[in-house]
Amino acid sequence: MMENTFELEITDIAFGGNGLGRKDGFVYFVPGTLPGELVLVEETLRKKNFGTARLLEILRSSQNRIPPACPLAYAPIKNNKSTLGCPGCSYQHVKYEEEVQIKNTHLANFIKHNLKLDPATVMDAPVPSPKDLNYRNKIVLHLLEDKLGYFADDNISIVEVENCPLAASEINLKLPEIRRNLEKYSACSDITFRYTAKSKVQFWGDNRSEGTVLEEGTFFGVLEVPRGSFFQVNMKCADLLAEEAVKMIKGSKACKLADLYCGCGFFSITAAKSGLESVVGVDSDHKTIESAVKNAAKHGLESKCSFSAKSAEAFITENSRKLKTDETVLLLDPPRGGLSQKLKNQLISTGAKKIIYISCAPDMMVRDMKLLCECGFKLKKARLFDMFPRTSHFETIAYLEKI
Repeated sequence: MMENTFELEITDIAFGGNGLGRKDGFVYFVPGTLPGELVLVEETLRKKNFGTARLLEILRSSQNRIPPACPLAYAPIKNNKSTLGCPGCSYQHVKYEEEVQIKNTHLANFIKHNLKLDPATVMDAPVPSPKDLNYRNKIVLHLLEDKLGYFADDNISIVEVENCPLAASEINLKLPEIRRNLEKYSACSDITFRYTAKSKVQFWGDNRSEGTVLEEGTFFGVLEVPRGSFFQVNMKCADLLAEEAVKMIKGSKACKLADLYCGCGFFSITAAKSGLESVVGVDSDHKTIESAVKNAAKHGLESKCSFSAKSAEAFITENSRKLKTDETVLLLDPPRGGLSQKLKNQLISTGAKKIIYISCAPDMMVRDMKLLCECGFKLKKARLFDMFPRTSHFETIAYLEKI
């Protein structure tokens, strides 16, 4: 056996999906492994406090292991042993119910270690996605030297993708046509594919999506969505998340909602339909605000909903007095990087009392909630929604209240 090849027992799963094991007390992270497994690995990187290794052979398998749905999962790239073939999926090899529990444990650990709370007192049961494959309504494939696919771990190499198990079946059926005509996109660095039941599959190069809107189906009806704007990629799970948001709003006993990252109005309109007196939505994207206004009118809610194109920070500055009441709950669904320091300071200083926080980045979310809790808020409830099956990501919704 070569010096950098050795057996390793996997004892845990780190946040991000890599198996964790120790050799002579030194920590190694190994993609594609599960707790309880004994594996043969090859060291690929060694730093002061940890190393990484690639899986060579499974000597003792976990009962939770399944064959990956994607042949590219954990396949090393030639001449680069430390790089996975396609790094997008961390849990292709795990039974889905176990994947959800692993993610829920990660969320519980974030809450326990950062907020110093017993997770059992604030966390409800996790909500799995209705589909764990073929759920994504949008993918972005990169184009480099006649290769179309995802970036590898090195963010340089392209892993060619003939069929992505996470993408909607309708998108996968379109890929062969694009491959036959790649010369049309030779000037593009990427191609975006977007599917809705109403608008079917649309695709464009380098995010050239100006002037086009899609019709997206939701549990309460159709929404207009600007083609290049942000929207949920897993609509079946997003519908469940929106219903949970309404439950939290009703549980807060608020009658007004301020949706500070409202996009085209998905959560705003869901809340307005539930019987709230009024909903205000703001977003810095002018195109999505135009669609939000149209969507409210389409659903007969123009008298309840108002939307404006501005930042969350600007809205708080203009409406600080109105937020010092039990009648209003704030809904925050910021980008992956979380809340700006300015907005956090505003939430603390303006006297806002009720907050619903939605995030796909639990580390950033807990960072923000830690500061809020240190300044008078209390986390009352949190729940995981597995919006991104087979990947390391998930969505969390939380309710905080000023005490």
